[in-house]
This record gives sequence, structure tokens and C-alpha cells, in this order.
Amino acid sequence: MPGLARKLLIFAAVDGLILQSYPSTQRGASSNPSTALQIEYKTRRIYSSPSTSSTDDACLESHGVIGLLSLASFSFLISITQRQQVAQILGKPIFAITGVAIIPLSSQAEATKAINQAQAQIASKRDKDTNDDLEAQFSESETDLSTSRSSDDIELEAPDSTDREIYPPLGSRGRKGSTIAEDVIEKRGRYGRFTSRWFSKNGWPGENNRAHGSGFEEIIDPAAEGSVKGRKSGDYKHEVLELDDLSSTGQKASSAPQEIDTPVAGTATYELMPKFLRYTKLFFSSRSFYFSYDYDITRKFGVHDPQMTPVPLHRMADPLYFWNRYLMTPFIESGHHSLVLPLIQGFVGQKEFTVTKSTKSPVAQDATIAPEVDVNTNTPNIPTTENEDERDKFLLTLISRRSVKRPGLRYLRRGIDDEGNVANFVETEQILSRPSWNVSDKVYSLLQVRGSMPLYFSQSPYYFKPVPVLRHSIETNQVSFARHFRDLSRRYGEIQAICLIDKHGVEVKIGETYQSFVDTYNNRDNADSTKIGFDWFDFHAECRGMKFENVQRLVDSVSGTLDRFGNTVIQDNTVLKSQSGIIRTNCMDCLDRTGVAQCAFGQRALEKQLESEGYSIDLRNSTSTQWFNVLWADNGDAISKQYSSTAALKGDYTRTRKRDVRGALNDLGLTLSRYFNNIVNDYFSQACIDYLLGIVTTRVFDEFEMNLMSADPGISLEKVRQHAIDTSCQIVISDESEELVGGWTVSSPHEPNTLRSLPFEQSVLLLTNAAVYCCRFNWDTDKVTSFERIDLRAITSINYGTYITSTLTDVQMDPKHNVGVVVTYQPAATNTMRVNTHSLQSLFDQISQSSSSSSEPAPNNTSTSTSTSTTGPDWDISSLFKPSESGSKRPISRFMAFKILPQTNMTARNALDNVQVSERDAARALCEEIERTVMRGASDKSGAASTGGSGHVDRHSMVEEVEIISVADAKKRTGYLEHLMFDIKKLVWA
Repeated sequence: MPGLARKLLIFAAVDGLILQSYPSTQRGASSNPSTALQIEYKTRRIYSSPSTSSTDDACLESHGVIGLLSLASFSFLISITQRQQVAQILGKPIFAITGVAIIPLSSQAEATKAINQAQAQIASKRDKDTNDDLEAQFSESETDLSTSRSSDDIELEAPDSTDREIYPPLGSRGRKGSTIAEDVIEKRGRYGRFTSRWFSKNGWPGENNRAHGSGFEEIIDPAAEGSVKGRKSGDYKHEVLELDDLSSTGQKASSAPQEIDTPVAGTATYELMPKFLRYTKLFFSSRSFYFSYDYDITRKFGVHDPQMTPVPLHRMADPLYFWNRYLMTPFIESGHHSLVLPLIQGFVGQKEFTVTKSTKSPVAQDATIAPEVDVNTNTPNIPTTENEDERDKFLLTLISRRSVKRPGLRYLRRGIDDEGNVANFVETEQILSRPSWNVSDKVYSLLQVRGSMPLYFSQSPYYFKPVPVLRHSIETNQVSFARHFRDLSRRYGEIQAICLIDKHGVEVKIGETYQSFVDTYNNRDNADSTKIGFDWFDFHAECRGMKFENVQRLVDSVSGTLDRFGNTVIQDNTVLKSQSGIIRTNCMDCLDRTGVAQCAFGQRALEKQLESEGYSIDLRNSTSTQWFNVLWADNGDAISKQYSSTAALKGDYTRTRKRDVRGALNDLGLTLSRYFNNIVNDYFSQACIDYLLGIVTTRVFDEFEMNLMSADPGISLEKVRQHAIDTSCQIVISDESEELVGGWTVSSPHEPNTLRSLPFEQSVLLLTNAAVYCCRFNWDTDKVTSFERIDLRAITSINYGTYITSTLTDVQMDPKHNVGVVVTYQPAATNTMRVNTHSLQSLFDQISQSSSSSSEPAPNNTSTSTSTSTTGPDWDISSLFKPSESGSKRPISRFMAFKILPQTNMTARNALDNVQVSERDAARALCEEIERTVMRGASDKSGAASTGGSGHVDRHSMVEEVEIISVADAKKRTGYLEHLMFDIKKLVWA
């Protein structure tokens, strides 16, 4: 595998950003110091470049590149500035990203400003961490003067550490002369820690370790970089190692991060750009993303073929868990594979522990964790015992990988999409190995997955206990359901589905639907293949009274299946045994209850694996094995923060095996925090995640500005709308002699015979050879709520043109994308309106009667326009305070108004595949289709009445382009209250 660039120097040159690989002692790393890459400003062109930058160019040290972000006409380089080592597999370190820099590619001045800000933030964070570490160390020294070095002390990095401060070689760019005083000031954090250890009462930590014969450094790969900061076992960062990355500048750090100034235009994308960049920086620096230079963490642990032809790491990566693949596309296409560093989102944690082999009673023995042993530190003192030869060390690694398919946040991404992908799908791998990773030792790997129920459903974020609402027809659900489990079976083999939702209350209906779909799949869809195992465990009922230990009942009930699936065992680079099936666990969110259950399955697997090695461990009752629960609790918190923005509930039980009132109160606080995030922050965050993964285009920000939310790109709007058209045809066209000419989905005013009655709603427009139907459709239940039928013979004119219904945003005032159609017709006996009352009878109204007689109820006729003129009165909130005019005459003619739905092409795939058709062209085509049908009907009747005639009727065109509602008229119709309400919503959600 070709080496990746581990250290980069990023220069803001005159013509563009220069990325130079810095020489590294790592095996397989790029070692040519003259190798440089240039990214031109504005054009984003990437090409190899000689070292031509000036020594005055701003320089930033980077551990790698996340990708190149393009937003409208702007581009940004996202680079890794801070990292922490969290684990090592086969001696190859795995890092978590803790800091990123976003550098604009607009000009040298902007890039220099961003680099300087990034350097200041790094220096500020380093100083803060140094002060915190020194305070903790002196506190320890004062409280216990006689103890040896504790696990919370900080290791001073070795003089030959490869992760020392980076400078360009003498004579190259970026290296400036400095005085001794300047060097001391620049390295004040490093010298401060040196003096604290030199004068510490505990002595020099390294000497203490060597005095006790610690030999842990023998199993550490030379590629491991950075210094170590031990953490307490209960901390989320207990296995995270802080790398001592010092900036090459002595610039004073600012107390607060500054934002990158970018040109702001009038469009929604430009207006939202500062917030988008802030979120992007927070997103990638949230300790949720992990990478390795030498090990493919996107795939499960397996056999490595040493004879395999070297292939770039990104080509071996599993695209299902490759989170920055879209951002890396420019580097992949330009062939610069040494910069393509695959990232996963999820969790990586590791713990070394010691277990004792017993010759008397294996059950009575349990494992003890080595005091705060980290995978890249020297082993602290281990008390000697009589059975020293019977003690062995093991390494437990936990890796969770979140899928890039159907990504997003809690209530905005539920259930399944059209391709069979489910929300919050996470693959978790538990690896048991020896710390030395000797090929002669066995390595055990257990896989589990979690994911939302594979059904179309949604839940409102505005309730604490929202009711799941099933979407689409049973047939549509079954197709996606079967596709999901077929894909899962191809990847993992047999499947055992574990459902943890309630068998009562609001969750029971969707649980019963899930179970019925499994039965249907086993009996019909998958008769010739492996059937799905299904176990519905009512978690809350079984563990009532905070007795979460009752989850062991679930483990016992599926123990036979777990034994049959087994786990993967590898020894001497050979697969001795492969895991034949997978446990798929879910609750409503696939977070809290799922985390507890997966921890129980992992606990059982670890006990079985150690038992096969001749060791015994008590993970249920012994306090010395609490580290296992902490590791799984950290995993649950990480996944929960990525999906719901808070830590997991029931975490106190996962960590301590105890549930008390304090934990319940903590869960209440987390629930309130989730509720706030769900209704305020998640809408914009979801749009950002979809864009960063390349799922949607920049039109998603236009949609967000207009609706303060974005549509689900995983659900095909074309399929949903076509299904609505088909359903409407079956319901409203009662005459079998009528032939369907065409069907469209449009946006209609809330009240018939009006131009601007809010809110507008999506309706179905049907055209037959006899009439035009406007159907009000309930998209949640797939039902027609009401429809209006207009006979073609009653139509007098058809107009299309600019139709501005709101002036709140620039997108809504754009005449190119806001086009509507108005069909004017005369009242006739054949024109009808029906409303579904969900009873044996429906409301029926002949529009001709309601128009000619004032005694019959009629729809809102406040618009008295007899043509398509927009000067007549229309609905407005002020009309609520106007007195009714009882003596007014009803209009002679009526009209049907609707807007063409915008051609958003929000999904990136559709934007490439589909031919763009403007809204105005679509409106013109629709009007001409209606006109042809009207003319054809008139021609047929005329030909039937005449003898020997051709049937041709010479009529003027009914179609005319006019302004239905212009921008000026729309501004007059938009009241102050509408502006005020929208500003309040925008303040909250945008």
C-alpha cells in the first residue's frame, strides 16, 4: 500500500495553496521533501508544483487533508490540525480528529488570514491543556508524596519523537531565524512540563518505569507518534492520547476563534455560508472522526495478503463507511493518492487488561485491569503475585462505523429509504487480541449492527413521546424492506433481528407492522433463502423498576443463535473460523436500549473467547472489570451524540451496572436537551450533513431558506408523486369512458377560487378527455381528501406566467422559478366538488348551483376576479377584521389557480441524470396540453354533428402568458405580521 502523507506544510502562496509533504521516518511514508502540490485560487486546479513559495508566506502544519469543499463559486481546503491517538491495531496507530482548519481558496490574503487564525487557536488550546495538566500533576504531588508516578502524569515526549515540532529544512521556505528567547517562548509549554518533572517530588517518570522493568515499549510500533496523556477510566477520553503538536510561530493565541471572512452575496447559499462553515468546522473537530495512515479501519479485521499489489488506501476502503469520499473527489480524480485519507465516523476505543489463569476454580477468578495502561505508553507498575507466570495481558478494541447511507439526525432521518438503507445504521466490531499482535496468537472479532426499523415512518420532533406515523403503501414498504434484508444477508450472512420497542402504548403499532413484514418476508419474499430470526423484547416492561440486569433474559433467549453465528478467529494470518451471522438490534432511536443490549452481547462474547483461551473473567459482578462497561458506555455516548446531539440515556447502568435516581434525573436533562436540539438545531445541521456527503446540491440551502427545513433526499419525490397521481386516478375518475391524458403534482392555494390563500399545499392535477380534476391529497395517509371537477367545455381561457405568492425570501421572489397557471371556466352543471368526510356519505356540491344561488354554501369567493387579472381583492389576514358584504353578487366565472413545483434537483444524482426543464417551460407545456385536449373534444363533437366535414374548428388560442401575481403586487399583499413571523422563525432555525 503506497504511503500516505503524514505531515504537510500548507503555504499561502501568491498563486494558490501549496501542500508540501514533510519528510517522515515512518515506513512507507512520503519522504521527498521537494514534493509539493498546488491548488490554484478560484479555479481549484490541482497540479504538482516545485518549491517556489517565499519565506514570508504563511505556513500551517497539518496531519492530513479531509478534502476540498466547494460551495457555489467558493472553495475551501479542510485540513487536520490536531489529532489524538486512541488505539493501535497491528502496531499501526489510529487517530481521532480534534481540530481542523478551513482555508479559503479565494485569494492569498484570505488564506493567510485563515492560517494565522488556525495557528492562534492551536497555540491557545495547547497552552490551556498544558496548564490543566500541570495543575493536575501538582495536585497529585501534594496529596500523595510517597506514591510512585500515577497514570494521570504526562509523559515527556522522547527526544527522537517523530511527532516533534515540524520545521522545514534549513534553507527551505518557511524557516526563519530566531533567538534563544523566542525559542523558549515558542516552546513554553514543553519547557514548563520539563521543569515540572525535573523538580517533581515523584522523580522523573521514565526512570521510575525503567526501574520497575517495564518493557511495554517493545510492542509499540515505531510509527506511533505523540506524547501520552492518561485519563481516568470514567472519562470519555480515557484512551485518547494528546499529541504535542506545537506551532512554528510565536504568535499570541486569541481567546476566541475568529470566523473566516467570505464574500456574502444575496442568495441563500451565500447568506448561510458563514453558518455552514462554522458547522463544518465543529462537525469534523467533534472527536467523531477517525483515521489511520496504515490500517483500513473502514473494514472489519481480516487476513492481510503480503503479496498483494500495493493499492492506495482509499481504493481498499469500504464506501459504505468512507465519510469524506465526496470531499476527496478532486484529489482522487487528479491522481494525488498520497493525500486521500479515508475517515470513518463513529467510535474507536481500546483497553489493555490483565487476566489470571486459574488452576483451581476458573469461575472464581476475574480479570483485573492494568492501572490505566494505554496502548502507546510504558506499562506502569504491576504488583507481583505468586502466580506471576499465570497472568496474561489482552487488548480489547471497540470500533463503531456509521454508514454514509441515509445519514443524519434523530427525527429527521427515520426508517428506510427507497434503496433499502436505514437511518442510524452502525456496524460495531469488538476485537480481542494480545497487545503484541503476534501472528501466532489468535485474534477474535465479533460484529454487531444497529439500525432503524426498515419501514417508512416518521415522528414529529415537537413531542416528548411522538407517535410513529407509517408512510406509503404496504407494497412500497415491503419492496424496500426486502431490499434491506437482502443487502444485509449478502454482507453478513444469517440475520437475527432484535426489536426492543414497547409492546404497548405508541410504539406497539409499528412493532406489529415490523413483525408482520418479517413473517411475510420469510414466507413469500425469501422462501428459498435464509429466513430472518425475530425476537421482540419489550425492554421497558422487562426492566421495569430500573432492573436493567434483566436484559440477561434476552441474551439467554438467543444464546443458541449466538453460538451458531460464532465469531471470526484469525491465527497465523489464516481465518480459522468466520462469523456466519449478525445480530441486528433496534429500538426507536437505536441508541439507549440498543446500547445496553449490544453491551450484553459483547460481554457474553468476551467471556466465551477468554474461556476458549483457558481464562475466566467475571464481567457481571466484579468491580475490577468495570472498564468493560465504561468502554461500551463511551461507545454509546459517541453514537448518541452523532445522532441526537446528547450522550446516551441509561449510561449510568452501562458504566456501573447500577440504576438509581441520580441516573434517572440525568436522563431527564438529556431528554430535554435532545428535545431542544430536535426542534431548533437539527434542521440546518441535516442540510449541512447531506451536502458534505455529496448527497444534495447547493439548492438545498435555497430550500432551507424558504421552508427552514429540507426534504429527505433518500425518498424519491418522483415515485411519491407518481403514486399520488395513480391513487387519485383510481378514486376520482368514476366514468370508465374517460381516458387519462396526463397527471401532475402542483401547489394550490388553500381555498378554491383564490390566488393567495395560505398555506399553499401540494395537490394532484389530472387531465382526461372530458374534464380537469384538482385533487387535494393527504400525503401522510395516501388519501384524496377532496377534489374539484371542471368540464373541458366550461373552460374559457388558460393563462400562465409569474406567480409570486411570498416575498419573504429571494428564492420566492424569483420570477424564473415562481410560475403558475390559472384556468378560467364558466359554471356548469357538470362541474362538481366532493369532499371526503370519512363516512358513508361525502359532501357534494354542484359548482353551478353555488354560483347562481346565494342560498347554497360555496367556497371562499373573496376573489371576485372574472378573468386572470390580479387586481381584484384576495385573501389576507386583514380580511378577518373586515365586515362581510351580504348583498354582494357572486362572480359570473370562476378560476382554478396552481403553481408549478420548482425544479429543485436538490439530489446530486438527479442533478446529473435529469434534463433541466424550467418552470416556465413546464407551465407552457401543461397549458398547451390542456388546450389541445379541449380543442380535440370540441373538434370531435363538431365533426360528429356535421356531414362530410373534416371536424376542424378554427378557434383562437386559449393560452396566454400574463403576470398572475407580480413581485410588486406580492409585496403589497404580504403583511407586516407575515414578515414578523418569518423573521422570528428564521431567528430560531436559521
